Amino acid sequence: MIKIKNLSKVYTKGRNQVTALESITLDIHKGDIYGIIGLSGAGKSSLIRCINRLEEPTSGDIWINGVNLVTLKSAELRNARKKMGMIFQNFNLLHSKTVFENIAFPLRLLKTSEKTITEKVKKLLDLVELSDKAHVYPSQLSGGQKQRVGIARALANEPDVLLCDEATSALDPKTTKQILDLLKNINKELGLTIVVITHEMEVIKEICSHVAILEGGYIVEEGHTIDIFSKPGNAVTKHFVEQMQHLPEQYLEGKVLNLSFTEGSAGTPIISRLTKVFDIDVNILSGKIEYIQEKPIGKLTVQMHVDCHKLLDIITYFEENHVKVEVLKQ
Repeated sequence: MIKIKNLSKVYTKGRNQVTALESITLDIHKGDIYGIIGLSGAGKSSLIRCINRLEEPTSGDIWINGVNLVTLKSAELRNARKKMGMIFQNFNLLHSKTVFENIAFPLRLLKTSEKTITEKVKKLLDLVELSDKAHVYPSQLSGGQKQRVGIARALANEPDVLLCDEATSALDPKTTKQILDLLKNINKELGLTIVVITHEMEVIKEICSHVAILEGGYIVEEGHTIDIFSKPGNAVTKHFVEQMQHLPEQYLEGKVLNLSFTEGSAGTPIISRLTKVFDIDVNILSGKIEYIQEKPIGKLTVQMHVDCHKLLDIITYFEENHVKVEVLKQ
């Protein structure tokens, strides 16, 4: 669906150059909700704006539905963009236009007939649950309602791809949940491929099937969201998913492990068996259950006093029982 290969973006001002993206390579499959997360300045917005060429890539290729956008001339690019919708953090609505007219705006640019516009806008208002707001102005809407209008407008041309640039950052947690539920529903009903740019791991955890971690213009880790959460392999990733925070010093003695129990291990008394098989005491420091894509992951931080050889055997035992292990302290 979307293939990005060796994408780089360098900004130049006078003699100064700043590299925003370096050798980005990603595969996003049709129907995915794909998350791209990073701290401020990581290059997230540059990446999403390169995907639809609002920013011109310095080098590399961007393939969407088998077409390399980098090679397209102006007229061809305008046609390609019709199949890409985009929603923004600050909504970008036309404040002098009603909700109906905001959604109709991209259709009017294509000189769509009034009958078709009326039919399409009505369906979109139903989809985003704003049928009663058709003739009000953006100033009369809440933040969540404004973003629903933005989503409806982005869907007006029936795109194949929806790009979301920090779409929930300006919203409170309850409204964020409602918008994320709407995006999941749109993905399911329309089969739309969605790319989500965010700095909030809760957003990734709630809706994204895959995630890439961006840092300093590079992809430092990517894969299935549930795998990234279960066992982060990079220090930047751990910043987002760290479970063990500010444990008292007395708990940092011995060996400390983070354990992630997925569906294949959640119903088995693994810790109980561990204490018997290895004749050790296990101290549970913290525990919780998280839900990723509605699948539970049990998280435990445990402490034990064993030597390094036995620790390797214990890690093997956990892995054989489908428990992912991160050694926090050896």
